[in-house]
Amino acid sequence: MKNKKIILLILISLTLTAFGQVSPSQMAANMGRGINLGNVLSAPVEGNWAPAFTESYFEDIKNVGFKTVRIPIDFFGSRTSGDTSGYSKNANTSSSYTGNSSDYIIKDSYLDRIEQVIKWSLNNGLITILDFHGSTLKSEFSYTFSSKDKWSAYYTHPTSAKRAADNQKFRAIWTQIANRFKEYSDNLLFEVINEPYFWVSDTEMDILNSDIISIIRNSGSKNLNRNIIITGGSKNSYEAALQIGDAIIKSDDNLIATFHYYWPRAFTASAGEVDNDFDWGTTVDKTEIDTNFGFVKSWSQSKNIPVLLGEFGADNEKGYDYSKNTVGDFGGPDKTSREEFHRYLAQKAIDLGFSFTVWDAGDKSNKTIYKVENRGWVTGVRNALLGINCLNSEIIKNADIECGFDTNWSLFVQTPAVSAFSEAQASNSRNSSKSLQVNVTTSGAAFNKIILKNALVDNNTLSGKTINFSAFAKGSVNNLQFKIRIKTITNGTTVLSSSSNFTLSNSNYQLFEYEYKIPQNTTSLEFQVLCGNSIGTYYFDDFSAIDQNILNVENDVTVTSAFRVYPNPANQFLNISSTKKIKQILLRDINSKIFTIKVIENQIDVSKFSNGIYFLQVSFDDNTSKISKIIITNN
Repeated sequence: MKNKKIILLILISLTLTAFGQVSPSQMAANMGRGINLGNVLSAPVEGNWAPAFTESYFEDIKNVGFKTVRIPIDFFGSRTSGDTSGYSKNANTSSSYTGNSSDYIIKDSYLDRIEQVIKWSLNNGLITILDFHGSTLKSEFSYTFSSKDKWSAYYTHPTSAKRAADNQKFRAIWTQIANRFKEYSDNLLFEVINEPYFWVSDTEMDILNSDIISIIRNSGSKNLNRNIIITGGSKNSYEAALQIGDAIIKSDDNLIATFHYYWPRAFTASAGEVDNDFDWGTTVDKTEIDTNFGFVKSWSQSKNIPVLLGEFGADNEKGYDYSKNTVGDFGGPDKTSREEFHRYLAQKAIDLGFSFTVWDAGDKSNKTIYKVENRGWVTGVRNALLGINCLNSEIIKNADIECGFDTNWSLFVQTPAVSAFSEAQASNSRNSSKSLQVNVTTSGAAFNKIILKNALVDNNTLSGKTINFSAFAKGSVNNLQFKIRIKTITNGTTVLSSSSNFTLSNSNYQLFEYEYKIPQNTTSLEFQVLCGNSIGTYYFDDFSAIDQNILNVENDVTVTSAFRVYPNPANQFLNISSTKKIKQILLRDINSKIFTIKVIENQIDVSKFSNGIYFLQVSFDDNTSKISKIIITNN
């Protein structure tokens, strides 16, 4: 028996090193439908092109159903030391290059900011791509490879001192990135470079890919098997990935290929002066997508490498500027065509087994999906990308009203109150999408005389969860008030719990939130809005119900009858007892940093860990898993 126990412990220990190592194919499947957060950290100064990051970016993206975020980042300009502009661009001058890697240091403050943003993303359960997106000073890297047309002024000869300096700077930056994030979970991916193919040849790109892959792998820890996203040189759009050399693909088992797609440009860029094809969606249009994506799929299968559609999109409807609320001077895609373009490409990618991250760069861009200023969405495009008609959470159905004001919603009116509900007119809608209005013509002098009800949800797994309920709302006049109320059936009895009074503005929609812990032994729940206290029109949209216990953490000692971990808090050892066969164990801190641990004689030594909160994730052979919140209190 003792020998069997030793063998089991050895097997558990061996699996720890492999835990979290997700194959490229599995990662592509996990990534699914994603979005870019463009023009923020890729701007010369964060906030210049789009509002600076806050954690709400990631909360909102997760809440609607996106699984992956690609974060374009620029490390050049003043963000990294070492000016290379003084070196010669001429041939055969590389020997005059006198610099070294230590000349090129990323500012600590910038790396700290990137780390904060990445933590926000990972902590919200999003697969996160760190994309080395561009160079603020165009002469610093990509443009130095091309002698074509408008880029010729930046060109440096391959044997020049300037080329040597630029190459070393790029690699020095990647060395620092790899070292900074080497302990992070596998849900952080690295993308070598964004759209190099306009300037860099396929041969040069193979060399660059090889060098950066080597830098990442040699940084150790989890970077040994982290998935890396690469593309090829020379050709753009769907042909880019196809230029990656076979030697690169065969050299590493954890690579994902990527390509971008903005064809036909006459449509996708039609808000500009030159391009003016405003409609899309004919059989010919879709056949072109089928053919081009089909080439990528065939290549992917033949090379055994999964694919990310890293960017695609079309200009805003009629060239609309969401930061100024103005229509463009030169027109732009019509609403139906823009939505169908996004829907078709997204679904085609998913059908072919690709993951995708659609291009979005906020309110000020010409390709807007998420509107940072009011935490809103271009709803039709968002739903097209997600493959849905309207948002349905575990608790609230038709939460964005896009399936109609009376789908999953009903209005209860008790005398003497008089009220009706309907779809709000466009002038009173939120984000030019469907919104719901409750028109109160006779008040009931009490909030509960008029109740807007969502569908009753029968679900006995909600017990004990802390849910953040929210709604965007405004009034026809200032100072109208409403409440959020939750009705539960708990132990067979109706329980009603209400928020405090929320006061509305008549100028714009505001976000209102109510956090509520669902009682134990709850079997059913109904989300309600109470608005019977005063005469006026109440406007509502974009309801949500977010589980605050995302990790499903159990605070007590017993995680399940099959598994126990104790004592908790712990200051030296954690004891493990399980009647189920343990397949994997992972310890993670609150910043998603993962630690390799060993189980020896049913104990985990935690004496060397810093004080704080950790999460012990255990996976069993029956494909179930549990997460236990662990407090370590070493002195």
